[in-house]
Amino acid sequence: MYLAVDGGGSKLIAVLYDDGLTEICRARSGGVNPTQNPLSSVKEHIADCVSQLAPHLGIIECADEVIAGRRELFEEELAAKTEVKRFRPIGEPQAGLFAGACRLNGLVAISGTGSDVFLIQNGKVVCTVGGWGPVMGDRGCGAWIGLQALRALGRAANGWGKKTNVTDILEAHFMQTTGLCALRAVLASPAPYRVAADVVPFVAQAAREGDEVALEIFERAGEAIARQLEALIQRAPEHTEREIVLCGGAWKAHGRMLDACREYLHRAAPEYVIKRPCFEHVLAGPALRLLESGMTEKETRITLAHKFPDFIIDEGEIFS
Repeated sequence: MYLAVDGGGSKLIAVLYDDGLTEICRARSGGVNPTQNPLSSVKEHIADCVSQLAPHLGIIECADEVIAGRRELFEEELAAKTEVKRFRPIGEPQAGLFAGACRLNGLVAISGTGSDVFLIQNGKVVCTVGGWGPVMGDRGCGAWIGLQALRALGRAANGWGKKTNVTDILEAHFMQTTGLCALRAVLASPAPYRVAADVVPFVAQAAREGDEVALEIFERAGEAIARQLEALIQRAPEHTEREIVLCGGAWKAHGRMLDACREYLHRAAPEYVIKRPCFEHVLAGPALRLLESGMTEKETRITLAHKFPDFIIDEGEIFS
């Protein structure tokens, strides 16, 4: 029995599976990254996730963990319920490459609740740009996108910014009569950056409606990630990898973000190719296990697609 875990700012997912990669059960709960969630909520979400697994637990040979934050809290909770022979932490960038491309070498651009870009060789990070957290930057991430929308709402409400559909959408979401009241609701939250990241779907809704402000936010987000990639390429000129795998929920919000990233990078470094990920992060452990067993990248992609179809992100990349 094996366990694959993925925990970040907005969710915690765990998949229990056997030697043949047959899924036994899965569990899902809220975010566990303490930079976006109060510690009390992190503990609550971990306990909830493990309790969902509990009826199906036996001896776990290896628990592969892609957890941003207090990984030891999850390990303690799980170890209290069953024997775990080995905990194997997998960094988020490696998880993006293993699950996203079923490879051990490549570049990864993450835009989830936070953002950063990486060069990975033989499964190890050798160079990184970004990742300073929501206070210091994380430009182009979900929290950043949400903050730009909230700031645009504030400017419009005060009368010096462009009118935007984001105002009406967020007023309805927060059940407030004005944009400024909606902003106060965000500031009253114990985790305002988490709330900002949760705003992204509403910014995407406004963008789909053709809202100029929302579309501009996604364009700036894509360019921000591309600039980080450009800096990474310049800092590590000796590498031979030319494929960049995208990871994180922010990329799924609106296509303008990906288009802007590709357009900028094509001008700055035309030899590089941006690819959508094959699978969600939670399959990093199973992917690494197959690669370590001697499977090729393509064999690994096809096997995971057959065994875990619910976690496919881009089927076209799997069979390319």
